[in-house]
Amino acid sequence: MAKRGIKYTLLVLVGAVLVYNSVYIKSLQAVKAANKGFDVDGYASNYLFKTIPKSTAAFTDFALLRNTLQANPSEAFDAYSHAPSDGDIRYFMVNGSGVVVSKDSGYVWLEDSAKQSFKLASQYIYGTAARDAAGLVSVDSFDNTMVFNEVSEKINFLIKKQLTPTLQQLAVGDSLRFIGAIELNRKDPVLAETTIIPLHVEKSQKERR
Repeated sequence: MAKRGIKYTLLVLVGAVLVYNSVYIKSLQAVKAANKGFDVDGYASNYLFKTIPKSTAAFTDFALLRNTLQANPSEAFDAYSHAPSDGDIRYFMVNGSGVVVSKDSGYVWLEDSAKQSFKLASQYIYGTAARDAAGLVSVDSFDNTMVFNEVSEKINFLIKKQLTPTLQQLAVGDSLRFIGAIELNRKDPVLAETTIIPLHVEKSQKERR
C-alpha cells in the first residue's frame, strides 16, 4: 500500500509539472506573439530622435535642478522627478550646456557658466533613466513589462550607437548643449557624483578656451 501511495503521489507531481510547463510555455508564446505586433525599434527611435528634442522646453534646467537640490531636496524631487513606480530611486530629464574640460574612456567632463563641473556618459549606457526621466513613457501603455523593458534596452542601444560617437569626438574647449537623464536616490541625492545619460547633443565650435 505504501509503494502504491508513493507511486500515486509521484504521478500526481509529474502531472502537475507537465500541466504547469504547458501553461507556462503557452503563456510565453502568447507574450512573444503579442510582442511581434509592436514596433520596438520604431517606438524607441521616435522617442529619442523626435519626441525628446521637441520637448526640451518641458525639461528641467540643469543649473536650476542643482540649486533646488541644494536648497530643498524634497521640493526638487516632487517638482522635477519621474519614475514608473514608487520608491526612492527617481529620474530627472534636464537640459543644459557646458564647455569640455576633460575626457576619459567613459565620460566627457564639462564645466558650465557657474564653473560647476559634471560628466556625460560617452561609452557605457545602461539602466532605465533614458526611458523614465521624461515621464513620457508609461508601463500602462504596453501589453506587458517585457516590451516595456525592450523599449529601454533599445533606447540605450540607439544612444550608444548614434550619440556617444559625437561625444567621443569632442575636444577640450568645445561647447555643447545637451538633454540628458539623471538617476538620483531620494535618500542621498548627490548630484556631483551622478552621470548624465545623453539623449540629445548639439556641438558648437564657437567657444574655445
